[in-house]
Amino acid sequence: MRIIVIAFFSITSLVFSQTFVPIDKRIGDISVNYVNPEVSPIGNYMIWIEIDTTNGVSGRVWQCGIDPNTGDLIPSDGKGFSPFYSNIYARPADWGVDSIGPYYVGATFAGQIKLVRPTSPTAATVTDIAMPVSNKRRVFYPSQLPGVNKRFVSYILNDSINGFSSNTPQNSNYQLRLLDLDNPANDYLIEQQPSIYPAIIPMDVIVPRWIKGSQYLTFGYKDINNKAQAKEFNAYTPMTPPIPVTNDLSNKIDGYPVLNPITNEQYFMSGINATDTAYFFKRTSFGSMFIQNEIIVPQTQNLQTASFNQSHEPFFFNDQLYSTFQINNNGGSWFETTFNQPGEIWMTTIDGSQQTMWLLSDYDSTLNISEPEPYIGNDKVWVYYSAVKIDTEKPSLKRQFQLRRCGTPMNIATSIEDNDNIPLDFKLYQNYPNPFNPTTTIRFSLPQYSHATLKIFDILGREVVMLVDGELNAGEYSVLLNAERLSSGIYIYRLQAGRVVHQKKMTVLK
Repeated sequence: MRIIVIAFFSITSLVFSQTFVPIDKRIGDISVNYVNPEVSPIGNYMIWIEIDTTNGVSGRVWQCGIDPNTGDLIPSDGKGFSPFYSNIYARPADWGVDSIGPYYVGATFAGQIKLVRPTSPTAATVTDIAMPVSNKRRVFYPSQLPGVNKRFVSYILNDSINGFSSNTPQNSNYQLRLLDLDNPANDYLIEQQPSIYPAIIPMDVIVPRWIKGSQYLTFGYKDINNKAQAKEFNAYTPMTPPIPVTNDLSNKIDGYPVLNPITNEQYFMSGINATDTAYFFKRTSFGSMFIQNEIIVPQTQNLQTASFNQSHEPFFFNDQLYSTFQINNNGGSWFETTFNQPGEIWMTTIDGSQQTMWLLSDYDSTLNISEPEPYIGNDKVWVYYSAVKIDTEKPSLKRQFQLRRCGTPMNIATSIEDNDNIPLDFKLYQNYPNPFNPTTTIRFSLPQYSHATLKIFDILGREVVMLVDGELNAGEYSVLLNAERLSSGIYIYRLQAGRVVHQKKMTVLK
């Protein structure tokens, strides 16, 4: 075993070494505008909306299939079946699941709510929901209750005109509502939030989303410290008010809940303070507070000022939870960062024995990227996402969006065949002793020659120590850390080789 003794804060130059090379490619018809793709959790389907680039609002909803062996669209342009015309606000925002199978819900441009159940990539049954027609409803999220013969959908009702709170000063309040799709007379008010224009209302910061596989819904609100936090609502007891489920001192951005179907533990994944950092919170029972469990900070080599760690989309594969997400370069404002800056698509483990991250997308400084969507095929996982050419002179939704697909480390056979590049597999062990004061030892192993970095980060994701940065031969390594200049607290140590990242927690106790 090689022993490395590190002087505190030693720094050397960083060289990027590419070791995992997924296949990132544009798919579909290059003349088509693909906006907001959503992949069904079962049934091999995708929905998306083809927005009219002359107005950037209205569009046509499309449904298609996905080949579980290749990840290709069926048909290849994604135009399998179009159930109705809609707009960017009232389009189907996600898939629902019940005892029959997958379905989706949205509203026409005029405001008629429709439930659509695919029967094939090119066909579906379409049902009008017996509700008054109103074009003020938006953000339709149906429940995912596999095996249960119940169907709900949450939506936001604007009081004046449709649109997001950040661009509709005409609205004075917004209502989050729960609609029983089987009994539309049951249309419950969950919470009403006043307009704070030009700021964004909390439930547009933490969008209402179901804890999939359960009857619980999370959404955003502002606490007494004016921080964006999450509340939880139970659709089975709709007259019971929602309750807070996060309460730390950070602003949550685009939080997403998930249920582990094996352990029944729940997680809440959220960007923090519009930075490059996300927190993963965890709990063991509904109705209780989420407690911070993991820190997610991808170590980008391409973005100079990475920010907006968001759009987390969890998925379950081979008894392990993962999340795919995006980060963007900081453009100085929410609008510029979201719509006019390049970004990257990443994937991370959730609550594994060793946290691992992978960069999935190819970097293109001319593309703004968004909306990663994982799809599990036959023993393979692909991630689809949207990309649009950066053009500061034209609004985002008046540009033409690409549909792109990238492979994942699960698709090893495909990656080797197409890239002749075997992904690097290495190990990072728990430091010992832990907790410690003032020294501890960190061990890791490399199966082949590679460039590796080992860094220490504080609880806010800030780098505080560079331990290793250089070319290393295959073998076992042991690094001595002297933390005499660190305060007591929890820290993260992260090992990276190319696109693969492992990290663990350690505690300084003085």
